[in-house]
Amino acid sequence: MSERKPNFLIPAIGAAVIVAGGAGAYFYLGKGSLTASNNGLGNAQVVPSKALMAISISVDSNNWTQLEQFQTPETRKYFDASFTKLKQDALASSEIDFDKDIKPWAGNVMVAILPSAPKQASLNPNVKPSLTLVVDRRIQAQASPPKTGKEIKPNVLMVVEVKDKLSAAQFGEKVKAKSGKAEQKDYKGVQISTYKNKKGEPMSTALLGDYLVISPDKSVEQAIDTFKGEASLATEINSGDLDFKHPLMQFYMPKFAESIEQLAKLNPDSNLPPESIAQLKAIKSISMGIGVDNDGLRLKATTKLDPAIFKFEYKAASSKALAQFPSETFSIVTGSDINSRWKQIVQDAARNPDMQKGLDETRANLKQPPFGLDLDKDIFGWMTGEFALGVIANSEGILAQAGAGPVMTLQTSDRKTAEATIKKLEDFAKQNSVTVQNRDVKGVAVTEWSPSPGFTIGYGWYEQDSLFVTVGPLVNIMASKPSNSLENNQTFKTITSSFNKPNIGYFYLDMDKTWSLIDKMMPAESKAEITPEAKALIDTVRGIGVTAYMPDPTTNKFEALLSLKPKGGK
Repeated sequence: MSERKPNFLIPAIGAAVIVAGGAGAYFYLGKGSLTASNNGLGNAQVVPSKALMAISISVDSNNWTQLEQFQTPETRKYFDASFTKLKQDALASSEIDFDKDIKPWAGNVMVAILPSAPKQASLNPNVKPSLTLVVDRRIQAQASPPKTGKEIKPNVLMVVEVKDKLSAAQFGEKVKAKSGKAEQKDYKGVQISTYKNKKGEPMSTALLGDYLVISPDKSVEQAIDTFKGEASLATEINSGDLDFKHPLMQFYMPKFAESIEQLAKLNPDSNLPPESIAQLKAIKSISMGIGVDNDGLRLKATTKLDPAIFKFEYKAASSKALAQFPSETFSIVTGSDINSRWKQIVQDAARNPDMQKGLDETRANLKQPPFGLDLDKDIFGWMTGEFALGVIANSEGILAQAGAGPVMTLQTSDRKTAEATIKKLEDFAKQNSVTVQNRDVKGVAVTEWSPSPGFTIGYGWYEQDSLFVTVGPLVNIMASKPSNSLENNQTFKTITSSFNKPNIGYFYLDMDKTWSLIDKMMPAESKAEITPEAKALIDTVRGIGVTAYMPDPTTNKFEALLSLKPKGGK
């Protein structure tokens, strides 16, 4: 059996941890002014501030083992098998054992993409170009179309935190015995080791304090410049943007619009229109991440906005509409002031010709008979209050087969315009043979449209400023407040109780009730395709919750929770 060739990245890492040679590597690793950070951002101290984006991945076993509190024997088996395969694939061509050789010393890992280095002129800098040469170059440039389809290689920098210096040195010695000789270079007092593969492609490494930096290009030198005092990515990141008990992964794009534009240039085939770039400039930076806590997996994102471009008037939702929905509601989206959101869309359309054209056509079509409606005033103009769109479990009448039905509620400060719009729609319905009937439900005047036998769409004002629209038997439920509302539902409270209040609203989904309906309607052949592992994962999820809020006019915070059931719990 032939000996397997070691993975190219492995000797590169090994070279870094033994640059001082033998046992001396242990002492070398202790030098430097930078030390590890417990928030997973210490790596950013050696990443240049001009980084387009960076991803931080936690290798702290304490963070990942927090998931064990939610794992059943089936899901544990699935995760163990998946992680084992991942490690085997990553080190498939090496003789390195992740658990024995890397895990004891490697901490958080950060991968950053830096701007591509500008191309250097091929002319001798000591020789001034002649006029003939300059003219000839211009003629060639005009005659030859630019090359397309060729991707520009990004500058990638990997930073690995070194937690255990002695274990790292031992790993380095093991790799050194199996790898070829590295080229050594001194840069500003720091030793850089460079390996080349069979194609002659380099991979350079260096040790900076408690951090090992790896790159196939000049990014290692840029990291050393940062280590020596130049601005780092850490100065561009606000550690308070993402606050996790146990972070797993974090992503940062501190100069969002600029980064998107430069990343697009890495692929000449990409087509990012100028109007899109103009809209992206409303976003100054984005930070997002995933962590684990006692409720499950939590995703957080912070977006910094330019108030000179983004002028949306933020209004918190009161969540008053939740009291109108019964406990049987298993999915809901709430928010407020659709009219303000619509105005923002109109402003964005003014900067996008295609979007503006579609908007103008929609306005013109609605103004024509039989509707005669003003899109801005009659449709969105009166939607100034809180709204909610929910799905309620119910098996009566027309909902018997589906097992659930939709409900929408809308709050307004202009009931007169709302009623006028509904009247125009109702007249259109009557002209198309839709039966319209009025009745009283628990003191609330309800109107029902019946386009076909057995199917009805009903609406009514359950409060002076609040309208509901629903189908079939749910009309009777929505006409008055339920004795047991969604607010008191234990699953809803468990999923949403940790969210910031006030906020702009919620998205909520009860997984058990949702899956019960899906399972009921799913064909037998589709059920047979669901593996036991997939079913075990589904059974682990209690539900999903999402919200967002703005602590100030320039900051938007987003949060999502994948709520997981504890072992043996519900």
